[in-house]
Amino acid sequence: MLFTLNQPNKKATRFRVAFFVMLALTLTGCFGEDKQYALITNQLADNVSVIDVDAGKVVKEIAVGDAPAGVAVSARASRAFVTNPDSRTVSVIDLKALEELHQIEVGAGPVGIVADSAGEHIYVADWYENRISIVDPDSGDISQTITVGKSPAGMVLDENKQRLYVANRDDNAVAFIDLETGQVVRSISVGKSPFGMAITPDGRFIYSVNVQSSDVTVIDTETSEVVTTIPVGEWPYCAVVSPDGKKLYVTNQDDSTISVIDVESHQVTNTVDVEDTPEGVDTSADGSLIYVANWGNGTVSVIDAITEKPLNTIKAATGSRAFGEFITTLD
Repeated sequence: MLFTLNQPNKKATRFRVAFFVMLALTLTGCFGEDKQYALITNQLADNVSVIDVDAGKVVKEIAVGDAPAGVAVSARASRAFVTNPDSRTVSVIDLKALEELHQIEVGAGPVGIVADSAGEHIYVADWYENRISIVDPDSGDISQTITVGKSPAGMVLDENKQRLYVANRDDNAVAFIDLETGQVVRSISVGKSPFGMAITPDGRFIYSVNVQSSDVTVIDTETSEVVTTIPVGEWPYCAVVSPDGKKLYVTNQDDSTISVIDVESHQVTNTVDVEDTPEGVDTSADGSLIYVANWGNGTVSVIDAITEKPLNTIKAATGSRAFGEFITTLD
């Protein structure tokens, strides 16, 4: 028990308990609770579906540029960033107002995108111009461009090491970029047509999702060596590591599945059916839910990460991609 009560003081105690309960409810109402949003880019609808993760439903659709594909989020800045390849722009979205603030012209073929945690810099992979643009999302200024390999797509950022890792699809390689010097310092050969990428929470391992060879290359970032290659389903596309660093989830487009991989053993431990042509994948902050964007029928599959079974299917819009990190938590 929290309190030892004397019989004559029961009424006063009940009053005190009721007061503190009401105070807690009042404070909760004042300050609100953390909100998780999943931002699904819908390439054939030219918009972004905003899903309330706790409620499990779409709460708004935000019009953006033409054919939105990539997405990145910065919780500290309450911003999201979306690449629009056909508009040649990046949309900057205010996550509190849930509206587009402006668009930034970035180049011929923006696809992949990542953002730093403070929302001060975004990194945009230009598919056609074979470069990475470093952009100030407030001013829209491009502070630097870095030439990489052919058809850069997925990227992951390690802010502690100040490194950016880029999958260059038509080079069958992953580039290591030192952000302090703005230079590519090495290129690692991987499988055929790398596209999506993932990174462990400690930054030790990165994963290249190789579309045409239907496998995942595991790279040790400390030794810059390939550890192993893991076969997955047909035509894999994206991947994400669970927040605890124990599982890797990979979407397989042609199988309409995700592969669940044990990070320590590098083994596929389960294959989970989802909807038609899955592309983007991300997890909730606590890792309990896996969200998968399905291009083929414009839906989002929600999977219980513990049981590894589907829980729900949420209707988004046509051509759902969500290529990148698309779930964020707001205070």
